[in-house]
Amino acid sequence: MYKMIVVEDDRIIRRGICQSINWEEQGISIVGEAGDGEVALELIAKEQPQVVVSDINMPFMDGLEMGKKIKELSHATRIIFLTGYEDFKYAQEAIKLKAFDYLLKPVDSELLLKKVQEALEDWEQETKKERRIKESLPYLHQRFFKELVNNGGQQFDVEKELVELGIALEGPEYAAMLVHSSTVLDGKTKQTVTDLISDLFAEETYSVMELNPNEHAILLSLTDESDKRKGELAQQLSQMLTEHTVTITLGRTYPNLFELGKSLVESHLAMDVRHIIGTGRIISFEDTVSSNEEAENCLKGLELELETQIKLGIPDKVKETLNQLHKAIINKKSVPLSDLKILALKFSTMLFFEVEKWKKEEVKSFNSSDIYKDIIEMKTLSDMIAILNHLIQQWCDAMERSKDSNNYSHVDQAINYIKKHYHDSTLTLKKVAESIHVSTPYLSNLFKHEKGFNFGEYLLEIRMKKAMEELQKADMKTYEVCEKVGYNNPQYFSICFKKFTGYTPAEYKKQLNNVYRK
Repeated sequence: MYKMIVVEDDRIIRRGICQSINWEEQGISIVGEAGDGEVALELIAKEQPQVVVSDINMPFMDGLEMGKKIKELSHATRIIFLTGYEDFKYAQEAIKLKAFDYLLKPVDSELLLKKVQEALEDWEQETKKERRIKESLPYLHQRFFKELVNNGGQQFDVEKELVELGIALEGPEYAAMLVHSSTVLDGKTKQTVTDLISDLFAEETYSVMELNPNEHAILLSLTDESDKRKGELAQQLSQMLTEHTVTITLGRTYPNLFELGKSLVESHLAMDVRHIIGTGRIISFEDTVSSNEEAENCLKGLELELETQIKLGIPDKVKETLNQLHKAIINKKSVPLSDLKILALKFSTMLFFEVEKWKKEEVKSFNSSDIYKDIIEMKTLSDMIAILNHLIQQWCDAMERSKDSNNYSHVDQAINYIKKHYHDSTLTLKKVAESIHVSTPYLSNLFKHEKGFNFGEYLLEIRMKKAMEELQKADMKTYEVCEKVGYNNPQYFSICFKKFTGYTPAEYKKQLNNVYRK
C-alpha cells in the first residue's frame, strides 16, 4: 500500500481531497493530514510517504518552504502542489523545487487521482533505478565521478581512485568526454553502445563508465596532437552511433591527471546547453562560452518587449518578438533549461489569459495543468518556442472566432445586434430584447445561463475590444474613439478603458507607437 499525506490549511478542502476519492481502492493509504507545513514535516519524517499533496499558500510554513525541507527528509517523495490561478510566483518556485506537478484550484477529483497515480509510477521507476545502481559497479562510478566533479580533482587522490576501479591512464595529457542518448537505453542497447566505444578506443588508453541509463563518460589518456585526436574520436563515435541519436560533449585537454575533474565539469557544462545548441551533435566546451554582456541586455530587453506587446493585444508583433527572443537565446547559449521553463511558464500564463479573454463560450478552454506539464517536460529551446507559438495561434484563432461567429440562438441574435449597434450610446438590454422580440428579464437570464456573463459585461467587453482596434489606427483621437464605441463622456470612457486594459487610452496609444517604431 502506497502512503500519501494531504497538507491544506482549509479544513473543508482537506477533507474533500481525502473523502472525494476511495484512495484505499487505488492502493493508497492517507497516513496523515496537516493544516500547515510545520505539522506536515513531522508526519513526513515519520511516514516517508511516496506522495504529498499540498497547498502552496499556508500559514506558519508555506508549501514551498516545506518542499525544500522534504527533499532533506524524504528525497524520493513526490510533491503535487495546489494553488490559485493568480499565484504565478509560486509556480516559478515550484519548478525550481522540481515538484512533480502543479494543479490549479478547484481541483477535479479525476485529475488529482490521475496525477497521484503518475507520481507513484514515477516513484516506482526511480526507486527501481536507484536499487539497480546501488547493486552494481555503476554505483562506484557514480561515487567516483561525483567526487571528481565536486572536488575538481584537488581534494582526493585521482590516481589511487582509478587504480581501485581497475583503470590506468598513462597520459601525458587527459580529457573527458560525455555521450548522452536522447532516450533511455535498454540493457541490450547499452551493451551495444559500450562495445562500440570499446572497439573505437581500442588503440587508446581510456575508461568508459555508465553514469546513468542514457549517459556514458569516457576518460581519455592522450599523446601527440591531443585536441585533434580527441575531435577525430568524437566524430567517429558519432558516426558509429547514428541509430541512437546521441549528443557528445568534450571538455578541454589538461596535462595533469588531477585536472580530469575540470575537463569532466566542462563536458557537463557543454551537455547542459544541448537544449539550446541542439541534440544529436558534437559540442565542445568552447562552443558554450557566453557571447558577452550585450547579449544579456538584449535578452532582457526582448523579454520586456514581449510582455508589453501581449498586454497591448497585438499577436502579430508578439510572434515577431518571440522569434527575435529565440535567436537571442541561441546567441547567448548559456541560458539554463530551468530558466527557460520559468520563461515559458510566465509567457504561457499571459497568453492563456489572452485566449480566455477572446474565446467564445462554446470553444473548449485550455487545461492549464496540461500546459504546465508540457513545460515541465520541455527538453529544448525549440520545445519552448513551439509551446508559446501554439498559444499565440490559439489567441489569433480566438480573436477571429470572436469576429466571425454565425450562430443564431436568442442570445446569439442579441450578440449579433450588439455587435452592429455597440456604437449607440442609448443601447440598453431592453432595446436589444425588443429587437429580437423577447422580454428583457428573459434575455437577461438567458445571457447568464448560456454564456456565463451578463449583458453589461458583454457590452463593455465588445466596446473595449473595438476601442483597442480603433486606437491602433494612427489617425484616431481618443474622443473620436469614445464616440465610435458608444460613449458620450470621454472621462467615463477613459475610466472603463483603463479598468479593462490596465492603460488609459493615451497610455495605450503611446505604448503602441513605441512598439511599432521598433
